[in-house]
Amino acid sequence: MKAPDPHKIAQFLIILMLFLCPPLEAQFSVGINAGITRMKFSGDPVAGFGKFVPDPGFSAGLRADYRFSDAISLSLQPGFSQLRSSYKILNDSATETIDSIKLRLNTLSFPLHVIVWSESGRFYALAGMQLDYTLSLKGETVASPNISNYDARDLNLYAQFGAGFILSLGKPYLQVELRYSQGIFDLKNPLFHQDSFLPRTKLTNLSFVVGVQFPLGAYAEKYPVKKKTK
Repeated sequence: MKAPDPHKIAQFLIILMLFLCPPLEAQFSVGINAGITRMKFSGDPVAGFGKFVPDPGFSAGLRADYRFSDAISLSLQPGFSQLRSSYKILNDSATETIDSIKLRLNTLSFPLHVIVWSESGRFYALAGMQLDYTLSLKGETVASPNISNYDARDLNLYAQFGAGFILSLGKPYLQVELRYSQGIFDLKNPLFHQDSFLPRTKLTNLSFVVGVQFPLGAYAEKYPVKKKTK
C-alpha cells in the first residue's frame, strides 16, 4: 500500500462534511476534533520471541451531530487516524530487547455513535461502531535501516464505548471524550499471531478526544446546558 496523501485526505473530509452539512433550522451541530490514541493487540500470543508495546498515536476529524431529543443524539465523525505500536524482539531467554519494529497503521475512520445525555445536558455516554479503511501499514526496524510494508485488512470494524462532557465557550462548546474501541475482525498477518488453525488476534484502542462544536440554528437554545440550581 502507498503512504497516505494528507492533501487528498483533507479534500475528502471537507467534501464529505459539506455533503453532510444540514439546513440551519435543523437540530444539528458541527465541529472538529483531535485526539491521542493507544493501540494494543489482544488475543493469541504473537509469533516468535517478542511482544507488542503500545505507542501513542493521533486522530483528527470532522463531526456532525443530530439531536433527536434532550436525551438522544446521533453523531458521525469521519476522520484520519494513525495508530502506533512497537514490536520488541527479545533474545532467546526473553530477558533483553535485541531489535524493535515501529508499526504505523494509517486509516480513514468513520465512527457512528448513539449518544445518551444526562439531565443537565453536560455529561453523556456513547456507544456505536467505527469502520476503518486501511491506507497503509508500515514497519520500521530500529537496529537496521530497512523499512517494510506489511499486508493489512482493508476494512476493520470496531465496537466503541465511551463517555464525555461539554464546556460552554459562549455559543460554541468544548467537548472532551474518552473512548474504548474493540476490534471485531481477527488480523491475518503472521506478524501478529502464532501459527494456528483459528488465529484470534484483534486490535483494541483507547482514545482521548477533544473537540469544538458549533450549534446550528436554534440548537443552542433548544438544548442548553442546564446550570445547577441552589
